Amino acid sequence: MMMILSFVWINADWLNSYIKSGKGKAVIIDVRTPEEHEMGFIPGTRYLIPHTVIGEKIKQLNINPEKDTIIVYCRSGSRSTIAAKVLESKGYKNVLNLKGGIKEWSSRGYNIVQGQKTGR
Repeated sequence: MMMILSFVWINADWLNSYIKSGKGKAVIIDVRTPEEHEMGFIPGTRYLIPHTVIGEKIKQLNINPEKDTIIVYCRSGSRSTIAAKVLESKGYKNVLNLKGGIKEWSSRGYNIVQGQKTGR
């Protein structure tokens, strides 16, 4: 039986509106390296989990695979696509992927958090 993966692409404008609304409860995950993360990340990012380990690390978090929404991003969208596919293969039903990654986010003039670290 073939499994069809169906994560949803979102754009920077949508994500910015979502974050600014303050109503969203999605878990935002940066799937870049710790070094990239330290240079800056998208506001509201809750976790740093590199795409290479997200399959193992996601189980350690209190995220409901059926109900919770996860938003992943990387630099340009390639690694977050891999992460989104891994999450869906692990049973996470509501996965959103930022098209163009943090590069697109910053090119739109949206804020980047610097000088801080996320929860993990």
